[in-house]
Amino acid sequence: MEPSGPHSKLRCVSSVVALRDFLEYYHHLSCWDALEFFAIDGVGQSLMRRLATVIAVGAAVCSCAAVALIVWHDALARLVGAEAYKTLLQFFLVVVLGGGISLLYQAFNRESDRRVERLKQMELRAAGIQETRQRYLRELVDQYNRAKRARRLLRATALNHELVFADRRVRVMRYDELMQSVLDAQLSLETMVRTMRAEDGVFAAEPELVDSVSAAEGYLRALVTEYEEVMPQATQDEIVLRMLPELAAFLGPYSEADRFRAEFVQPMNAVLAAVERAIAGPSLA
Repeated sequence: MEPSGPHSKLRCVSSVVALRDFLEYYHHLSCWDALEFFAIDGVGQSLMRRLATVIAVGAAVCSCAAVALIVWHDALARLVGAEAYKTLLQFFLVVVLGGGISLLYQAFNRESDRRVERLKQMELRAAGIQETRQRYLRELVDQYNRAKRARRLLRATALNHELVFADRRVRVMRYDELMQSVLDAQLSLETMVRTMRAEDGVFAAEPELVDSVSAAEGYLRALVTEYEEVMPQATQDEIVLRMLPELAAFLGPYSEADRFRAEFVQPMNAVLAAVERAIAGPSLA
């Protein structure tokens, strides 16, 4: 056994002081730096469970060391000297235990801040989704009304009077003017189909919604396609309605306009009802 002379005691005191200084430096590290230093690997373990494990191990070691220091007080004091013994006791009771408690306190504060931030982000996302749904609803109502308004004006101002509906003639200038509104509605619905598919989280609970918008857009596109084919060939002021089958089906009496009801009115009503349900339901639906 080595003699416990002044030089050995001095070396022991220096080692303990150096260790204490290192732990005091660790004690002043941020909570997350300390966690990285003492991290315990484990798949599926939460941050707080890892931290609790670290603190529990440290507390157990500290308790054992403190008990040993108290039980072998006289022997250790003679072996390392009173000053070194005091430093050791301070190290275990203040630095290790105090540092662990401080670390746990910081971790709880940080986790609380993170929960508040996550809640804030969820609220912002929910508000953004609701705002997007309301914007879609306004746009859908606008385009639905635009197409119906164009239909009524075409019936009222673009057709001459004939007893047989198919024999009526279409005033080309008025037809050209009012089809601009139908074209605008078709383009708006076409764009809406793309954006709804890109923003799939906005209407996740209404998967049939985009298909309904697409069906209504397809009906208007058929009208626009006919318009694009007819206008370059129009050399007179009027065209016989029977030469425009899509327009004739669009402008016919509502009770007989089967395609208009099935391919435009019904899909649009289904879309509006679905968007209203999404707005009234859970924000993250």
